[in-house]
Amino acid sequence: MLTIALIFFTIAMLSYLWLIVEGFKEHVLWGIGILLVPFVPLIFTIMHWQRAKKPFLINVVSTILIVVVLFEPMSTAMVESVKIAERIQNGEITEQQGQELMQQNMMQILSGNSAPTISDEDLMTPEEIRIESLRAELEEKNRHARESQVYAEEQAKKVEIKEEQLRQVNIFTPIKVSQVKKYVGKRLRVVSFEGIERQGILRSAGYDRLTLDRKLAGGQFNFDILIKDIKTLEVQKTVLK
Repeated sequence: MLTIALIFFTIAMLSYLWLIVEGFKEHVLWGIGILLVPFVPLIFTIMHWQRAKKPFLINVVSTILIVVVLFEPMSTAMVESVKIAERIQNGEITEQQGQELMQQNMMQILSGNSAPTISDEDLMTPEEIRIESLRAELEEKNRHARESQVYAEEQAKKVEIKEEQLRQVNIFTPIKVSQVKKYVGKRLRVVSFEGIERQGILRSAGYDRLTLDRKLAGGQFNFDILIKDIKTLEVQKTVLK
């Protein structure tokens, strides 16, 4: 960063010397005025634009680029310096630690890098760092303990659900055909007068037939049972043992 600023500074100085030379070419008083008197370079450029425009514009652009290159790192360094001063005033760090951190900021700028961001760890004493390390270790252990507790609770819940399922048993309870519409979505067992037993999920109940749904290896299919052919009709219910 500093190298780039020095290059632009050199260009700015050379362009200013060029402008002085152009002033002496016009008249010796112009040359002296550009060299010693403020605002004379601008006045000379306005009055002799064709002669002075190149060195003047190069000087202006170079100066702007110097400001742009140096502004961000310098402003960051100033902000960090203010933070360090506040920490010293609050007693969080010693003056020696603050001076060392400020020197690090300046070294970063002179080496061409941006000013470093001062972290809380940089401003901590060795004892505070040790305490923070112990605190972080304790938090990590607590986190693992909480995760283990959550896992144990999840496993206990699964066991409870499994036990609940094992205690459940499905039985078929007889129902009347006239009440069958109340059991749409339930599993029915139907026995015909011919002794044929069929089971399935009741999808609809018409005035003359029931439509059941049954899963097979190839998928699901619906089938109808005529009400006049039904001998017994039962609905599946789940009860505890």
